[in-house]
Amino acid sequence: MEKKIKILIADDHQLLTSGLKLEIGQWDDFEVAGITSNGKDTVEFCEKSEPDIILMDMQMPVMSGAEAAVKIKKAHPGVRIVALTTFDDDETVADALRSGCDGFLLKIISPEQLRTSLYAVMDGVGVFDDEAMARLRRREETKAAGEFSERELAILRYICDGLSNKEIADKLSLQPGTIKNLVSIMLNKTFCVSRTALARYALDNKLVK
Repeated sequence: MEKKIKILIADDHQLLTSGLKLEIGQWDDFEVAGITSNGKDTVEFCEKSEPDIILMDMQMPVMSGAEAAVKIKKAHPGVRIVALTTFDDDETVADALRSGCDGFLLKIISPEQLRTSLYAVMDGVGVFDDEAMARLRRREETKAAGEFSERELAILRYICDGLSNKEIADKLSLQPGTIKNLVSIMLNKTFCVSRTALARYALDNKLVK
């Protein structure tokens, strides 16, 4: 018999954990290795017995799921962590991504979808709720656009067209020194190290068309 995939369920809602344990117990290739109800206990569990996958609630007492994920990923990089939560707000999704989670799924997911997602995670494929990710991308694009004035956005467009500072100054009826200063400010805002990197940032964040 092949070794089963060990799942740790980290969630402080007993009704949900009981249901997950019952469901996963019916899957031939998986087994529930344990259940924890807060981030601190989840980290300590992994120190004693390393699971293959953690189904991690992001909103837990004592230590949040995001905090626990950071600690676990640092000490046990081979452990896959899937954020499983009722919350699909942008900040919860962003926390899951920043903490290094291998997936973000909502608790309304069907058992079959969950099982398929866990197989994908074991194969090294990230699994993220499409709608939540699309909304996060829209928020980031809006946030990036809001960081620049209309004049800066105009300069960005000309930089992407390959114009020099003098050429941009002529287009906007400004002094080349003014353009140089504004470009420096934008480089600092975006942590870019060159005009080329700044142009790529603008294109990646859809600041220019």
